[in-house]
Amino acid sequence: MRRPVQKLANMMLKPIGLKTVRRAHATRGERDPAWGRLMAALKAYEGLFRQEVAPDLPPNERRFELLERTIGTPIEEVYYLLKSLHEALAVEGDLCEFGVAQGTNSAILANEVLDTERALWLFDSFEGLPKPTDEDELIDDIFELGQMEKYEGRMAHGAERVQGRLAEVDFPETRTHIVKGFIEETSQGDALPERVCFAYLDFDFYQGTKIALDLVHARMPAGGRMVVDDYGFFSSGVETAVAEFLEREGDAYELEPSPDFASAKFATLRKHA
Repeated sequence: MRRPVQKLANMMLKPIGLKTVRRAHATRGERDPAWGRLMAALKAYEGLFRQEVAPDLPPNERRFELLERTIGTPIEEVYYLLKSLHEALAVEGDLCEFGVAQGTNSAILANEVLDTERALWLFDSFEGLPKPTDEDELIDDIFELGQMEKYEGRMAHGAERVQGRLAEVDFPETRTHIVKGFIEETSQGDALPERVCFAYLDFDFYQGTKIALDLVHARMPAGGRMVVDDYGFFSSGVETAVAEFLEREGDAYELEPSPDFASAKFATLRKHA
């Protein structure tokens, strides 16, 4: 119906020298000015981050839409993740994420290596947090539950949500390995990567972090990177696990805590030997 109506309107407007023009579909930024401003802010932040911190960070236009969907991970931490990831891509190996939640960070990582042959290994119980150990002292009561023991089973999300987010960025299923179960059991199985160039650890508690550190270390070549979330936040167990790991393997790593300006607490482990 649109074209006949437009034709009729132009016949009526022609005597006075006017005509209608079909307008292209509005962009999302035009439909939602707040979204457009957010995209502009993210691009400005990335430009500043590239200028001051990571000049070799490659551009990726799709990155901004994925950053808009981040849940629970501040933007500055995501950009340090991306910095470490692209530094790690100089060596061989796949990517690992330990504790994937709803898969927002999984999609961001997947998007960055979409045009490579690298695989993505995602480890999660999908049953929520495990039982805390004695090393897990409550630092930040994020859900205001009063004691650490009450966090067992919290933050449970289904694997289908993660799969859906990976499908949205067209990451191949053949390069996706979702390892379901608590790391105490899955780390003993056969579904493990041979080589790991980059790992993001977000297990929150001591035991899982300890196991993941050892698992990655045995498979990471020099030049690889590990980023550990909640380093000195939520549970003391994460920082304890990292300290114990560095007592054993510290000669092979350089530890870089999150910058003072960051709203999140994390640590980067750079393997140099």
